[in-house]
Amino acid sequence: MSPFSRQPWKISTFLYLLLFVAVVVPIGFISAVLLQAYKQDLLQQTTERTQQTVRAIAYTAEQEIAKAVTFAAAVGMDQEVLGRATTIHRASDDSRQQVTSELLKTLDKYGLSMAGHVQAIQFVFKGGGTYSYLKDLKIPEASLRNASWYRKTRDDPDRVHFLGMQSDVLYGLTDNRSIAAAISPSLLQGMHEVEMLYVLFSRDAFESLLRQNPYSRSSPMAIVGRDGSMIASSSMTDGAKRPRELTARMFAGREGTYVDRPDRTGTLYAYASIGSSDWRVVYEIPYREVTANYEKIFRFAMGATVLIILLFLIIAFYFAHRITKPIQLLVIKMSRVVQGNLNAKIEAAGSREMVTIGQTFNHMMDQIKRLIREREEEEQAKHKAEFAALQAQINPHFLINTLNAIRLMALISKADNIHGMTHALIRLLSSSFNRGGSLTSIADEIENLCQYIYIMETRFGSKFEVRWDVEEETKRLYVLKLLLQPILENCIVHGLAGRNDGGIIHIAAQAEDRALAIAISDNGSGMTAEQIGAFERQSQTGAFSGMGIHNVHQRIQLHYGASYGLRIEPLAEGTAFRLRVPVLAHGDEAEQSAGHEHGAMAASPAPSASSVSPSGPPRQSFDAHPAARSAVSAAFQAPVKKDHADIKNDH
Repeated sequence: MSPFSRQPWKISTFLYLLLFVAVVVPIGFISAVLLQAYKQDLLQQTTERTQQTVRAIAYTAEQEIAKAVTFAAAVGMDQEVLGRATTIHRASDDSRQQVTSELLKTLDKYGLSMAGHVQAIQFVFKGGGTYSYLKDLKIPEASLRNASWYRKTRDDPDRVHFLGMQSDVLYGLTDNRSIAAAISPSLLQGMHEVEMLYVLFSRDAFESLLRQNPYSRSSPMAIVGRDGSMIASSSMTDGAKRPRELTARMFAGREGTYVDRPDRTGTLYAYASIGSSDWRVVYEIPYREVTANYEKIFRFAMGATVLIILLFLIIAFYFAHRITKPIQLLVIKMSRVVQGNLNAKIEAAGSREMVTIGQTFNHMMDQIKRLIREREEEEQAKHKAEFAALQAQINPHFLINTLNAIRLMALISKADNIHGMTHALIRLLSSSFNRGGSLTSIADEIENLCQYIYIMETRFGSKFEVRWDVEEETKRLYVLKLLLQPILENCIVHGLAGRNDGGIIHIAAQAEDRALAIAISDNGSGMTAEQIGAFERQSQTGAFSGMGIHNVHQRIQLHYGASYGLRIEPLAEGTAFRLRVPVLAHGDEAEQSAGHEHGAMAASPAPSASSVSPSGPPRQSFDAHPAARSAVSAAFQAPVKKDHADIKNDH
């Protein structure tokens, strides 16, 4: 595999990534969105409340200005006040004292309505001269008359002009700033010489007004003029002028809000105009105070979110680990199985599904070991059967040498029947025992059957006929050795035992769908249902019965599996034995035992011309002495009986 090829993810990695994407990211995103929405809502609510507060202060400040204007108008329109002031201006020093006392009493009555906020009232007379009530002016009379507001007020008589803040105009004040209003009484107010009434008020009323609202040292509320100067402040300090940019923004509209820097060092400004004056009520709130509650909520929400996420991840990782751990254990156990350790077991634990997987894995391993054990047992049984077959051969060299000696003795004694029968038995035994491997070709097996038929005809006489129906292409195929001889023997010895003549044995072979079908039938006495049932039961239990038909069936199944074997069918007259074996075109015993069905090897040659022809063997018969026939039969059957007993003892 290329080092750059993509490796599949572990299921634990996938689950952890899924938890992060499906839980942590959404929760974090939702928390951030909610907190941002809360922040915007908090800012909006704070801004609206601040604006309402500023608007209320502006309205109250307008009422205070209206009171000052009303006071100035009342004094300026009072003919008694104007007349007495004119009398004081005209009177000599001796007579002025009484008039002054009366004027002060009248003005004191007006001053009661202002609760001591009046600092001074300056009367400016036509043609020159002034009179001061309460405090004296610092500024010269000429400077006063040359002021722009003076000329403007004089040109607009009987109307109070609110002048706003005036600085350093009176003596004897710790606060050198005052609120001023002026009115120029016309002659319609009576005969008088008062040209201008200049009224000065303290800023106490406005500062008291500002102090009555929620504020802190860091959040001052102030009244400022158009030039940025401070008229009044809740912080008890005058402070410097506001920046030009801020002042221009505040005086661009009648009310509004403005944030200079939306961070912890910034400030929220809320402002509103005071009536028709050039003043603005300004509320300055540090941005950190506006967002103080939000930051508390933010810290709490983020802490709770992180805690919930951590708690959820711990629980989720725990369950993910509970899920992935059995899977990882299963992978480890399977790796050990791949390495050859078939004793690997999984302790069934976890969820129901994982317990089922563990139990299934353990059951699978038990099944694998059972199948391997059965396979080994089958191999052992096959080897035992082969060994038993070899054991049944006794000592083929000794037997063949003995038969050769008998054949020579018969030749010397001119006993042709004994000589011929011994010669056929030698060829039969040589073909079966002296060739290597457990397989033989169909042609060789037919030759062996021909030799056996010659022996049996010599033994029993010509009381039966053999008919052959073997397809030519099947002669090159291979089968197990000694596979057909026990069945043919059963047909002759048992099937035709009750017939003296007219016995027919039919031998057929043909290739079917990947299988070779061989049928051997007789027209003898047949088998009962109990005998066939006993054969089937014995086949299912796996018991052997020497070199007989059970041995044939068991050898086929041991070599090729349960889909092949021997089947017995009763006929109307006699019995049919049908064999089904795989099509084997190769004679290599190792490959055939492993179940391979390919390769090619030249088949053994067909029986020679001197042998019995499978297409129509000549009927041979001879009148041998019964004792000689019995001796030959005993010599042939003795090894079979011994092998039968040995195989039973082995199994």
